[in-house]
Amino acid sequence: MLWSKNNTFNKSKLDLDNIYSNMSILLHLKGRNEKDIKDYQIAFKYFRTFPFKFDGATIVKDLNDLPNLDLDAMLHDFEYLKGANKSFSKKYKADIRYIKNMEKNGKGIRVVRFVLLTLVGIIFVPYCKIFR
Repeated sequence: MLWSKNNTFNKSKLDLDNIYSNMSILLHLKGRNEKDIKDYQIAFKYFRTFPFKFDGATIVKDLNDLPNLDLDAMLHDFEYLKGANKSFSKKYKADIRYIKNMEKNGKGIRVVRFVLLTLVGIIFVPYCKIFR
């Protein structure tokens, strides 16, 4: 939760290979299309290379799809690291995608999370633009 930590990507190569495989299978079972699954795979590979950059869902509780891994928070963190946190319009699109992905993955509609993301963005975007 608040200023969360997540050590999923500090596991062994074999464990990460298994998680990657399970993630892909799970997303297929949930009916996600190939483009969406590819986006999750790209994010996973990024955090596998830079494990210290992934912290899970910040401020709110992780809604894990796999043991200790919230796939939607992973993809959302990746989008922020790739620049969505430096522009209000990009942040808004990433936040909307996060909420829609949660719904597509069976986590229901998460209005409270979207409101929190929007409120935090008022301070977070200018901070990232100036200091990151």
